[in-house]
Amino acid sequence: MIQLSIVSYTLLAALAALVVALAIDVFRRRRLQTKQALLIGQDELPEAPGPRSWPLIGSMHLLGGYEVPYAAFTDLAKRYGPVINLHLGNQKCLVVNGLNNIKEVLIAKGAHFDGRPNFARFHQLFCGDKENSLAFCDWSELQKTRREMLRAHTFPQSFSARFSHLDSFVAEEMHDLTARLDATAGASTAIKPELIHACANIFSAYFCSKKFDRHDAAFNHTLDIFDSIFYEVNQGCAADFLPWLLPFHSKQMAQMKQWSHEIRQFMETHIINDRLTRRRQGLVSQEESGDYIEALLEHVESQQKEKLLTLDSAMFALEDIVGGHSAVANLLVKALGFVASRPEVQERVKAEADLVTGNGARPLTLQDRPVMPYTDAVILEAIRMISSPIVPHVANQDSSIAGYKIEKDTLIFLNNHELNTSDKLWDEPSKFKPERFLSTGRLIKPEHFLPFGVGRRSCMGYKMVQFLSFSILGTLLQKYRLEPEQDYKVPVGDLALPKDTFKFKFIAH
Repeated sequence: MIQLSIVSYTLLAALAALVVALAIDVFRRRRLQTKQALLIGQDELPEAPGPRSWPLIGSMHLLGGYEVPYAAFTDLAKRYGPVINLHLGNQKCLVVNGLNNIKEVLIAKGAHFDGRPNFARFHQLFCGDKENSLAFCDWSELQKTRREMLRAHTFPQSFSARFSHLDSFVAEEMHDLTARLDATAGASTAIKPELIHACANIFSAYFCSKKFDRHDAAFNHTLDIFDSIFYEVNQGCAADFLPWLLPFHSKQMAQMKQWSHEIRQFMETHIINDRLTRRRQGLVSQEESGDYIEALLEHVESQQKEKLLTLDSAMFALEDIVGGHSAVANLLVKALGFVASRPEVQERVKAEADLVTGNGARPLTLQDRPVMPYTDAVILEAIRMISSPIVPHVANQDSSIAGYKIEKDTLIFLNNHELNTSDKLWDEPSKFKPERFLSTGRLIKPEHFLPFGVGRRSCMGYKMVQFLSFSILGTLLQKYRLEPEQDYKVPVGDLALPKDTFKFKFIAH
């Protein structure tokens, strides 16, 4: 019994020791897990600060009362910091201020933020699918293909055949435009329709090898539609963020759908069908063989198995880039609005043009652009003053900006309005001063000036904007003295102008 008791006690002691050891191990494990959980919590990225969100509307009320809604973002940054969480309706948004943060979105993490907003309006404008658009689609292999194909045409190399063709088309159109302005004998002129037609004919000739008469009714009607679409996409709409308002916009949505249909009808009837017929007959001219239409059609035919770019998607790409003429024309109208009341700016552009053309002995050409930096500076200053916003981006995955976590599908607003108007970045930013873009007689662009964006979603047409703006503005100011018909203020915050806008007197020198 004594021996059994000793054994029993020994076993019990061993079991007790084992239980204690297990308990200590469990305790240590739990304490370690708790410590790890705390460490994970400390390392987890925080959400950006932001204002209180109200039911239904979110924080939309905070954007009211501003001439430019983006100015509200600058005021919000003073309270919450450069990166701000903001709910607009049921859409989670992020407002990004500051050059470094904006570059993180566009460059360092461009692949994380290359989506576009899923607004109902954008779908209607492109036959029910915003992926048909070059500017408003999400990033995809199709988009990559479209951009690569377009690059050679929108970024023509100096002294190349495409560059020379563009220069000749601009010269022809400016000859016709100035002839019409000469006929007005200095009377008050609504310049926007004239510039719309001139820019559209240049785009059509360059990309499609097809020009139209100033009085072509079908062409002019289509230009009105293109300009209406450009105005539409530049306007804010509460229904973008409050979908329950869409029934109240049914007429507007139907109109946009009709616009899309009419543009396709015009492009097929007056441009593409004729080209398809002559391609089958082997009658495509040498000039046509290098244009954008031919590049699209050759690509469609070359990859029939993959079907990445169908004829339908090629048509949308063509319509989208031709529609880019509206951006150039609207910019030019606003630029003229700025300089019409500033005779000293007009005189300096004229002097620069006279110097390189021998006082008008020959027309101004694109090849003169490198030696006319002040004219380019006028255009850049107009763009800065207008301060059109960068198209919003959307996060395609969970990511971060400036150390704050960003959830997938968050809409990203980039506040380039603050970059263009801050008195910390510009001397007297409210004044129109083209010379701010000059240094020792050369054109300079500050790092914080990003009117066309940067990175994989940058504007594909910005070179066309620069080329046409230079040639048209330079030609007009060399030949005419501008006088405004009435007092006005050039609207800022976006490029678009309504159909009926400024009138000027073009008085020949």
